[in-house]
Amino acid sequence: MSTLIRLGATAVLGFVVGWLTAARRVSDLNAMLRVADYLAGHDRLTGLPNRYVAAQAFTGWEVIGQPITVVLLDLDGFKQVNDVHGHYVGDELLRVVAERLAPIATARGGLAARLAGDEFLILLPSQHDADVPIGQILAAVAEPVVLRGDEGTIVIAPRASAGIAAFDGEHGTFDTLLHHADVALYHAKGRQGGFRTYRPPMRMPRNASRHGPRLRDTRRHAAPGQQDGPVDR
Repeated sequence: MSTLIRLGATAVLGFVVGWLTAARRVSDLNAMLRVADYLAGHDRLTGLPNRYVAAQAFTGWEVIGQPITVVLLDLDGFKQVNDVHGHYVGDELLRVVAERLAPIATARGGLAARLAGDEFLILLPSQHDADVPIGQILAAVAEPVVLRGDEGTIVIAPRASAGIAAFDGEHGTFDTLLHHADVALYHAKGRQGGFRTYRPPMRMPRNASRHGPRLRDTRRHAAPGQQDGPVDR
């Protein structure tokens, strides 16, 4: 009888160990899937949502007919920061800008995202131009930031230009609004630190280095794990 008891106990123990091992593997797999899902939808440098997540958010608001303001920001003189101080300092500056934009968007029920390079996107549920805190956004970006470079402490006062496009809740797509904001941004870059709002007659100048849609605007937004392709600078 004692032998049967020992065999039974061994079998039960083996079952429990096997079940716990399988449960741990399932838990580990679920954790890995959550990490993969997060990485697929977020920018690894700044932690902000990426273009795919922004497009999904826009679609969700579009379904319910929510007017949305699309704000496209581009840092002025960012290439010079990289050239003079190095890409490490440039990366730190991008992180700081992301940390400043995210709470402004979140406080208004919106979303801040990083598209590529020094280009950021903010989606804000809105009804009127007065709902868009563009002055607050540009002022927040322009606050001096203290960074550490190879030659010691660096103080940078970044500036951003912004292009704005409005979705009325009925007409337009994410790609269209993003392109319109891009056109407005091009015009805003002429007066650095300022902004322009897209109007139907507005076009990309023919003498511009890029007067058509960017590569990212010529295709649908990519699903997680896919690349949007290089962004024209």
